[in-house]
Amino acid sequence: MRFSISILFLLLISLTACEEPDSLEAIAGVTGVVQFNPVWPDSLAGAVIAVFDKGLDFARIDDPDYQVIDYFITYGDPISPGVESADYFIQLEPGEYQLMVIGLLVDPAQLLANEELFQNIQNYIVVPEYTAPRGIIIQEKQILEQTLWSVQF
Repeated sequence: MRFSISILFLLLISLTACEEPDSLEAIAGVTGVVQFNPVWPDSLAGAVIAVFDKGLDFARIDDPDYQVIDYFITYGDPISPGVESADYFIQLEPGEYQLMVIGLLVDPAQLLANEELFQNIQNYIVVPEYTAPRGIIIQEKQILEQTLWSVQF
């Protein structure tokens, strides 16, 4: 009887030890490097790569009645002023997105921690002059690499 219980116990342990951990599953997202003009305006407290829904109308970002926040998905790590290049990775679900580097007129940590400021994010951003947003399509379990991205504020 003990022998049977021992074998059953060992069998259960071996079955659970063979499961694949969830944390090693493939992920999807976007990665790359952004090159910045080394001269940043003094008014900027930082920058961030923001991910928006594909429906965002960038021509209306400066319109106070246009709710940019309704199209916001996520953002990458804050980028300090004066940085000349920044590596980034943003994990995303499969889908269609628009990526954009935006300058921030307030400290990124303050903007992200204050819900009222964040809800009115379009009042605190600077859109780079010579950089178009990048439309991307992420497939399942795909990491899309963006290259030759240069930003000048």
